[in-house]
Amino acid sequence: MNSYSIEKILVPVDLSETSLNALNTAISIAMEHHATILILHISEVAFNAKNNELHQIFIAQRDEDVFTALALSVQHSYGLRPLLIKKRGAVVETIISTAMFEKIDLIVMGAHGASGMREGFIGSNTYRVIKYSSCPVLIMPSKWQIKSFKKILFPIRPVSGALLPYHIVCQFLSPDSTLEVLGVSHLRIDKDLRILKKITGEIKDQLDKNETRVKMFWGGGLSIPGDILQFANTHNPDLVILTSILDTISKVNFIGPYTQQIINGSVTPLLCIKKPGVPAFA
Repeated sequence: MNSYSIEKILVPVDLSETSLNALNTAISIAMEHHATILILHISEVAFNAKNNELHQIFIAQRDEDVFTALALSVQHSYGLRPLLIKKRGAVVETIISTAMFEKIDLIVMGAHGASGMREGFIGSNTYRVIKYSSCPVLIMPSKWQIKSFKKILFPIRPVSGALLPYHIVCQFLSPDSTLEVLGVSHLRIDKDLRILKKITGEIKDQLDKNETRVKMFWGGGLSIPGDILQFANTHNPDLVILTSILDTISKVNFIGPYTQQIINGSVTPLLCIKKPGVPAFA
């Protein structure tokens, strides 16, 4: 079984409500795992036709003062000493390259939405970070305040090995947690709970070790993203797990249209997991 631990957490912050909410979640996870937080600020390139150079210097100094104050506030309030990283460049490429260079275990970032987030962090860029990241990515919706995950929704296609990423998921579980396994498929198959029980049995030792309760369900047959979103809306999990197997069984590192539809429609935190070691922009 692959080992996974959370030692370094990267949080892209642009001072929007959503990114600061993601930072609060990262702080809770870091305190639980004694991990280091790296706050990433990606400078925007401002243009001023009359005095572009001085204008950029002013913005850079202003941002540096604000983010330095933010890092000091985290240290004072929580006893953590975050590392502040300031870079210029394209948002997605900068996040991915920083995560690889710093050997990050988890990226925590805000989801898109009506949160005042600037273009650098909304919509397609969030999806692209998930697509190209070689480590798990936790996406936090705006205003979703949570310090622990007790009810986890893990949608799976009915194939052997679908629950093997549980060794990553269990790092986010709180004591006395419930894992809801949701079977989904675009095929007309017999929706027998014995199929899900057999797949769940592959990680029985880990479930027993974590004392995790398991509940099993089948989706209603709308579509893979439709079943997941409908179930999440009615069962209100604290966290939804997305793996590459939802899009394709044969390409274990592939993040595709099903995942994108779920990201676009979800109001619940999402943990996106691919097989470790995926080369960026492969």
